[in-house]
Amino acid sequence: MLEGVFESLASVSRGSFSWPDYLVFGGMLASSLAIGIFYAIKSRNKSNDEFLLGSRSLTCFPVSISLLASYISAILVLGGPAEAYYHGIQWWVICAGQIALPIVAVVFMPFFYNLGLISMYEYLEMRYGSRWVRCTASGMYVVQMLLYQAVVIYAPALALASVTDFPLWSSIITVGLIASVYTAIGGMKAVIWTDVLQLFILIVGLFSVVIKGLVDFGGFERVWEIGRRHDRTGSHIFTYGYVPYQRHTVSNIVIGIIVSTLSQYACTQTTVQRYVTMKNLTHSYMAIFLVIPFFILLISLSMVAGLVLFATYEGCDPLAAGLIAKKDQILPFYVMERMSAFPGLPGLFVACIFSGSLSTISSGVNSQAAVTWEDVFSKIPFFARLSLTAQAGVTKFIALTYGMLALGLAFVAGSMGGVLQAAIAVTSSVAGPLLAVFIMALFMPFTNTKGACVCLLLGTGVALGFSFGATAVGLKPELLPSPTDACPPNLNITVSAPPAVRVSDLNYPAKLLGLSYTQMGPLGLVVGIVSGILVSLVTGMSRGRRVDPKFIHPWVRWSVPQPEVVAMRVKEHSYDNKISTQF
Repeated sequence: MLEGVFESLASVSRGSFSWPDYLVFGGMLASSLAIGIFYAIKSRNKSNDEFLLGSRSLTCFPVSISLLASYISAILVLGGPAEAYYHGIQWWVICAGQIALPIVAVVFMPFFYNLGLISMYEYLEMRYGSRWVRCTASGMYVVQMLLYQAVVIYAPALALASVTDFPLWSSIITVGLIASVYTAIGGMKAVIWTDVLQLFILIVGLFSVVIKGLVDFGGFERVWEIGRRHDRTGSHIFTYGYVPYQRHTVSNIVIGIIVSTLSQYACTQTTVQRYVTMKNLTHSYMAIFLVIPFFILLISLSMVAGLVLFATYEGCDPLAAGLIAKKDQILPFYVMERMSAFPGLPGLFVACIFSGSLSTISSGVNSQAAVTWEDVFSKIPFFARLSLTAQAGVTKFIALTYGMLALGLAFVAGSMGGVLQAAIAVTSSVAGPLLAVFIMALFMPFTNTKGACVCLLLGTGVALGFSFGATAVGLKPELLPSPTDACPPNLNITVSAPPAVRVSDLNYPAKLLGLSYTQMGPLGLVVGIVSGILVSLVTGMSRGRRVDPKFIHPWVRWSVPQPEVVAMRVKEHSYDNKISTQF
């Protein structure tokens, strides 16, 4: 079987779509758009409560799928198998990081659910009595999401264009335009139900790759053995102990993913907004716990898919053979080279990639619109006086605008290669400080506005500095050896050289820039909390300002004096009616 693979490598070219492929792919896009149109027509309550929160009537299963789909993008679909292929399966241990989700369910979610806010950053204004913290946090979130959305659109489009006849520009426009339109017209319900459809397609697409490979090799045992021989599998590849300068150790990965998961599911607009959409607290609990098995399934599929790819190309790595330019193109290359004989399967795979992009874009666009309306436009008298229907119309226009901005940034990313790395660095570096400021607000009643702002800005700045610094000195991950001895003689083999700069080559203080990318979130968290506490203490803590106990977590309310309720009219209605007596 392997000889046939290597013969086909010698003459491989970009794969072409057949009509069944276009039918499968077009059917996914049409279905996503149809869901948006359906909810646009069905919606009776033409208000922001319907558009942004689905009238608070949704149930746990679709919301759980949407929670996961918001963060499982096409980057994971392409990057997961490439990670297993070129670095081994140690990344699989990120599944252990899901231990953070029960913490989210018990500690954070009930508090924010009972507040019932559209913009969760409004809580920061309620807690600190200042718009500065609220605007800083919401602004950081909007910028972070825009940059991440550009990556989510551009990266898979580039990978597909490199190995298929699917043009780059058409991929970018298709993803950006369709996600923006169905989100803008259908609102939260459209986003959630299209996420369900798209995640199902994503799972089916990965399953098709895994099943095809396992059938070719006669089962999982042989695939695992091939990986073991080349240091991709086996207990020996798992390194333990906390080594912050090593790219991956079990401790590094688990610590990093716990911080990332806590930030994403405890205090990010995209997720907290979904908690509020559900009909009661029980459904919110169930939605969080349902994420765990689906997450483990997706990560496991991506790891096994990577092992299947490595077993298929054992002896002739397509990257070394010059058939692909980047490691993230290995999965699209495999699909077009090995599965194009089955009409419809390449179309299913492309639909899988686009589904990952669509779900992330739509979730981000809807949450960005919620933050922008609540934190900016609702405070402007002209917009505040509009009818509920007109306010919803403004919010829909904001959502569409964000979608178009992400689409435009994706084209900019194509001409400015550094934007991609910058966007990924911003995404990981913002997560830690955002978690830090909410921990301070909830559990540290003595912290103040100045401390919260410094926490956000300094924590993010330090994490970004380390991320960009590593790029500036030329640090890159080293690939595991991939054999090329079985390649056809007419291929130009270029065995990848070790990185020009390694962490071990650097001296202090430059060596500090070798901090593993998995530690950017924890770094931002620690720097944010420490700096926020110190600044709060130096600037007189609350300076005599009474902190309303209902804006402090129930676990530490005993430490707050019980004064008369402070009048904090952030909205025209009282928040007292929104706070559950559960606490």
